[in-house]
Amino acid sequence: MGKEKQKLTLSVDKEAVEKAKELGINISEITEKVLIGYTSAEKPEGSIYDAYQQLFDSIRELLKEFDCNVQVAESWIDIDPDGNDRAPQDETYLTPSGQFLVKVYIGPEDFYVNDIKKIPYQEFLPPEKILSNLVKELAQSQEKRKEKMDGILMAKSIIDAMSESLLSKKSPKKNLGQLK
Repeated sequence: MGKEKQKLTLSVDKEAVEKAKELGINISEITEKVLIGYTSAEKPEGSIYDAYQQLFDSIRELLKEFDCNVQVAESWIDIDPDGNDRAPQDETYLTPSGQFLVKVYIGPEDFYVNDIKKIPYQEFLPPEKILSNLVKELAQSQEKRKEKMDGILMAKSIIDAMSESLLSKKSPKKNLGQLK
């Protein structure tokens, strides 16, 4: 017998919800996975890293299917001594392979990290932000796939038309040559 479920009211970015519906993504199921991962950190044997790793493991299949990355962490740097003005230093993305791509704004070039513990846990975004980012990325990826398919179909139509035109020009010449 399955675990007993309880109704939960959750606020998620309206645009993210609409895009999820368009894609047929079950937000309740994804949210449940996020919460399971997040709450496992409260267990004595768990850690915040374990919770985030469970969350990331649960969304990797979607990243593979849609061939996209999702932002999961960010760091900021103080640009004045009083700490009143900050700028983004880097953004970290989970890739379909499970690696983390760190896009750097200040400092060295972008790089990959394999070990989750190499990312300071304070930099991880809250689970609801990761969920929102995921839905947006899936929707954008779906739109890009549709545009790519439309482009492929357009190219095929052009090639078919060119082939038909070339073949129809060849056919009369063959007939004329056969008559001589």
